[in-house]
Order: sequence, then structure tokens, then C-alpha cells
Amino acid sequence: MDREIELEEAPKGMFPEDDDEYIIEGDLDVWGRGDSYTWNKPTTSWWSTGSSTFSGMWGGTSYYAGGRDSDAIRLNRHKSHLDSLCKVVAPHVKHTLAFGQTDTAYTNMEKGHIVIDGSLLKESDSNLDMTCGLAIHEKLHVVHSKPLHKWMKGMMRSPKVKYGERELLHSICNIVEDEYIERQLSISCPGYVHYIEKVKDHYFGKDAKATADSGHEFTDIINTFLLLVRYPSLLSDERKKRHAPHIRFFMDELKDGINDRESTYDCITNIWIYMKNVWKDMGDEPDEDGAHDKATDRADEYMREILGDYKDMGIDPPTEEKQESMRKAVYKDEFERLMRSHDFSGDGRMLEAIRDSAKELADYEDLAEGLSRQMIKAINDLADSDYKEITIDKSIAISKSQSKISWRKAEQKPHHVHEYKDAVDTMRQQINKLKRKIDLYGNTMPMTIRNQKRGMLDKRMLHRIPTGRTDLFKASITDEDKPLDVCLLVDESGSMGHYTMTKARQSAIALKEALADNPMLNLWVFGHTADEHERGITEMYEYWSPSMTDRPMAMGSMRAKYENRDGNAIIASADRVKSESTTPDAQKLMIVLSDGEPSAAGYRGDISYSHTAKCVKYAETRGWHVIQLGFAGARKYSMAKMFTNWLYIDDTDKIGDEVSKIIRKVIKV
Repeated sequence: MDREIELEEAPKGMFPEDDDEYIIEGDLDVWGRGDSYTWNKPTTSWWSTGSSTFSGMWGGTSYYAGGRDSDAIRLNRHKSHLDSLCKVVAPHVKHTLAFGQTDTAYTNMEKGHIVIDGSLLKESDSNLDMTCGLAIHEKLHVVHSKPLHKWMKGMMRSPKVKYGERELLHSICNIVEDEYIERQLSISCPGYVHYIEKVKDHYFGKDAKATADSGHEFTDIINTFLLLVRYPSLLSDERKKRHAPHIRFFMDELKDGINDRESTYDCITNIWIYMKNVWKDMGDEPDEDGAHDKATDRADEYMREILGDYKDMGIDPPTEEKQESMRKAVYKDEFERLMRSHDFSGDGRMLEAIRDSAKELADYEDLAEGLSRQMIKAINDLADSDYKEITIDKSIAISKSQSKISWRKAEQKPHHVHEYKDAVDTMRQQINKLKRKIDLYGNTMPMTIRNQKRGMLDKRMLHRIPTGRTDLFKASITDEDKPLDVCLLVDESGSMGHYTMTKARQSAIALKEALADNPMLNLWVFGHTADEHERGITEMYEYWSPSMTDRPMAMGSMRAKYENRDGNAIIASADRVKSESTTPDAQKLMIVLSDGEPSAAGYRGDISYSHTAKCVKYAETRGWHVIQLGFAGARKYSMAKMFTNWLYIDDTDKIGDEVSKIIRKVIKV
């Protein structure tokens, strides 16, 4: 590790003066990767559908209604895709994935936490392929790079290794490792190499720092090494000529340098030793002039402060001779300190030369801009809400452009809890009425059937024996109700307004309180709106379900939002309950609370009535009983067009009697 190559044993080409006339021409791709410098890139992708982008099969950009979190929804959707890609790269290696914030964009290999730059996607969906490549690249580090990092830390542990040398080793490791892991990808998932190509083209194509003359030869040599490994076509003829001996040495080491882990360690070690000796041979001494200037400034500043203190205290200043002595003492201490510091020592200047290089191209995180705190919070909120998107069956959707459904769990904040409790207090009497009447559901009712020819002897029939009767027996049976899956579906469209929404929310909470504790009932409560964040999408909110027990009062957050596609919401709710129900033989009851007026883009008037009626019939043919509760503003004729069973609610004080009556009628209790 601390071995040094002496000049006399140095191989030919170790130093530039060995081969001043040596010129390298042509393609310097030491591994024969191809024109994109990616490993064994297939000419076609098995998932390609003719789109201009490899990720085009996920769907292109959509029309966004300009909602407050449309970007967050879009980015969260992409995040899900990126996460799936990373799982395919190595299903056996677990990971988590997040977008980086402006001040936190790093991947934690030990924990398997991948952080990528979401600002590229926020800018444009056209950057999706490239972002996929970034995510895959980081997953490859999680899968493959732990042994290298362990080895590197061991190399750095020696006290003989200076700080600048550690940074140099780190840079060489990053550069070589990037090619090592991407080579592994070509073996395990060759189709994904397309994405790596997009990343390389983007970063190396736009970064002029790697090809520019830095003004420091050591920095330029580092950049030459970087380009040789990662993107050799960017090496100019002038650079090839100037660094020919170095390039020859690098190519010789790299040729077999990433065949396996041991060869990688040997390759990195040899190049590191070589670069340390190049630095030493360059004779780059400590910056004494710079340290002198800074120490002088510090001594002068110190004397001004001292003389100022003397003046403030009304004390005569020291003699000029004494002042000069004090200044020299301060200068000497400061100069010696600076010469020991990284800023002015030879090691510090090496560090500066390394940091002036384009080494961040081997660590894409250093190039990340990241997303704002607000955007990260919006995306995390979506993740917390378990946001997902589905598409309803095309046979029942009114059109393909209106078939998308989004789901998210509702939030429960302190003021929502307060709203919920207020509703319970307001509706206490109606809750008790509903509870008394609906609680009868599921009760067992023992029954005795008499006049049977077999069974238990009925003593009450013994007097009929002389008549020759044989039906003297009885049987006892118990009539039990089937389990019941209940779904409350609440219209949260803008037309509900504050007043109607309040009444609907209170009624839904009353029903939930009356139903939730019945062991024979399973309850789901959903809300719905449409087009708030994306045109054509029906947006579903989960407020209560058998699996959602962490937010028992989330219904307090129900509010009037944007538009509504009632038919889509009914189908989405029916399908969701069916997929989650643990009692497949249960009766199914859906109660729709609304103002009876569907309204959304491409979904109004007779079109909406007809489609909602179609969806109600669709649900009923699949075992659902559907009841609409129409609130203030609902028109009875439109309700009758859409629903077989409906009830107009003009006074929530009657809900205990009227709603329980229609429920019992529909499910035939």
C-alpha cells in the first residue's frame, strides 16, 4: 500500500520525459466497448415499442390541469417506475429510492438507499431515460461496490497516506469502478445498457471542464485519465500528444484491470502509485509565497487590533521596536501554521489540483441539482398517502382518456380530528338510531319448525297420535345473515359547496360510527373528485377501510374539491372492495352520498347520467346493492335516471329513520 516505484525501476512511459516523441492516435477505447462507450449495447431493446425513448412504453407526458402538486404526482409516478427498474437489476439486493434534495443528494451503499437527481425529470419528461440510467447506475453501486469501498478504506487507514493522496485514491477508485459495475450490467441485464448510454451522452457531452485546459498539468492528467476510461472520444489530438506516455501507462494497466475484483484492486493501486510519483516528479512545492502574503496580512491585522486596545484603555503603545518584534512573532507562528495546512502545503496543493478536475463525472451525485424542500415534501406526502394509479376496464370506461383512476389515503391532521368529533356530537342522536336499527343485522334468530316426520318429538303434538298423524316431530334451526361489505362513497366535487359538503360529511360520519363496530360488517369509506391535478383522471381518497386503522378520524378532512365522474368512482370503489374483502360470499352494499350531478371534462349532462346508470347496473350485476343519498341541490329526476334505489335527504335529523329503512329494504333484512 505504501510502496513507491523508484525512478530506476519505473516502466517505460512512467514519466513524460521518457518518451517525448511518443504519439497515440486513433480510438483509445481500451476495452472495445463501441461508439457509445457502453458495454455490449444491444442494437434493440426487448421492451422497445417504437417510441423515441426506451421508457416510452410507460406513457408520454400528460396534460396537466395546473394543480398545485401536478409535478409531484408526475415525479412520484416516475419514481415508482425507477424503483421497479432497480429491482429488476438485482431482485435479491434490497434498496430504497428517493429524489435528492438540493443539499442532500447521496447514495448510502451500506443501507442500500439510492438517491437520484429528480430535477432532471422536473425539467422535462424527455430526461426520463437518462434518469433511469442514473438510478440503475446507483443500484449497481449498491450491488457491487461494497468490497471496493472496504478495500479503499483499508488503503487509507495508514498514517503515511496524506489527505491529498486519499482524495486521489478515491477519485481513481470512482473512475475505474464506474466501468466495472457497468460491465456487470451488460452481463446481467444487457437491455438496460441503453439507459447507461443516455447518462454518459448527457454528462460527458455537456461538461466542458473535462476537456478544457485547467492551467495545472496534474489536473489535466487526472482529466485525461477520466476521459480515457469513460469517454475517450473527447480526448483531443493535442491532449493525446501531450499526455501520450501517461496514456500508454494507463491503457496498459486498464486492459485487464476490471476482469475481476483482484485485478481491479491491482489496477487502481498501480495507477495511484504512478500518479503520486508524477506529482512528486513535477516538483510542485509548497506555496511559500502565498503563505507569506497571508501571514503578513494576519500579523498586520493583529497589530492594528493590539494598538486599538491600547488606545481604548488610554495606555501608551509599545515602542516601534517592540511592535516590530511582536509583528515578527505573529508572522512566524502564522507562516508555520499555514505551511502545515492543506491550503499551502504540497499535499494541500495536490488536493486543490484534484478538486479542480472533472472527477465529479465519476460521481454523478456531485453534479446533482436536487429538488426543493417543498417538492420533496409533496412527493413524500404522496408516498405517505400510498398514492397509486390504475385503469378501469375499457368496456365500462366512457373513453380511454377518462379511464385512469388515482388512489390515495386521506390525511388526518389535528383540525380534521376536531371536525370529525364535532360531526359526531352533532349527529349523536341519529348515530344511536342508526346503530339500534342496523345492529339487528347479523343477529341470530333461532326458529322452530313443527309438523315434521322426523326429528325431535314435539310433546305438544302427542294428543294427535290417536288420529293417526305422523308429523309429530320438530326441528330447530338458526337463521343467520350473511356477512355484509359496505362502501360509503362521498362526492367531493366543487358543486357540493360548503353547506352540502358539511351535511354529506356529517351523514357519512354518522353511518361510519353506526356501522364500524358491527362484527358482521366490513366497512370502506371513499371520497372522489376529478381533474384536480390531471385532466381525465378520477381521483379517489381512502378515508376508512379494514386495513386503514392508523387514521380513524380522517373523514374530518372531507371537503369540496373540483369535479366528479360518478360512474368511474362507483366502478373503482366496487373493484377496490372486491379485491380487499376477506368474505367473498358477503352481501355488498354501496351508499353514494352526492348532490346527484356528475360534472367533469367530457362528462356532463345526459352523457354523465347515462354512464353513471351503466356503471350502477354493472355493479348490480356483480352482486352490489347501490343506494344514492341525494343532498341539497340534488334533483330527483336526475337521481332517478342514474340509480334504482335513491333517497333525497332534505333534513339530516331524519337520517336515522329514513336511511336505516332503505338499507333494510334493499338488503332485505
